Amino acid sequence: MANKFGTFLKKKILRKDQNLISLEKPFAVMGNLLKGAGIKNILDAGASNGRISQKLLRNFPNANAYAFEPNPLYVEALNEYASRDKRFHPQFLALSDECGTAELNITASAGNTSLLTPSDKLREIDPGAVITKKEKVELVTIDEWAKANGDLTIELMKFDIQGAELKALQGATEMLKESTLAIYIEVWFNCPYSGGANYCEIETYLRKFGFILYDLYGPKYNPKGALTWANAIFLQEEKLGL
Repeated sequence: MANKFGTFLKKKILRKDQNLISLEKPFAVMGNLLKGAGIKNILDAGASNGRISQKLLRNFPNANAYAFEPNPLYVEALNEYASRDKRFHPQFLALSDECGTAELNITASAGNTSLLTPSDKLREIDPGAVITKKEKVELVTIDEWAKANGDLTIELMKFDIQGAELKALQGATEMLKESTLAIYIEVWFNCPYSGGANYCEIETYLRKFGFILYDLYGPKYNPKGALTWANAIFLQEEKLGL
């Protein structure tokens, strides 16, 4: 019913058969697109309290979710969720393009916390983007982490790590080549983090591995009306027969 209503809105209100920004729910979309694709393992980068992992596991009940969250604020909530659902596996680590350590910039509004430094532009959107403290965290790459954990394959990845998405993807070259079918990722069109990647950089990088943009969801704008960020689904074109 929701899909039919969204289609009606697109045709009658937007006056288009399709629209660049989807009105559909991305988790249901992924559930339908990847039905029968053998989703065994999900990676959730920037898991916060685990709510997105829960949505993904509802759509893929036979999968395990590995939730990466370096912010100590969420340790208790993630461990509590893991105690209730054996498919959920918290990883209190940060993802990047190399292993080591880094400082996590913890902000007043937890959703803005990042390995990168928020700019004044972000504070215009959310005054809670001010850094309140820095926390030393362990960095891993997706490929090295997977190798250290029994050569795990990851078929579905989700990223919401505040401008550091490209670095995490650059640490997953083998995974992107071999097993990943879909990526649900926050993309910035005017990234308000120092050194953060914009949409075009992420799209260009993923194309090297055969991924194409499927759709965009939930666009957000700055106070002057400029498109700032959205969520995107990228799919492996050849493996999914698109």
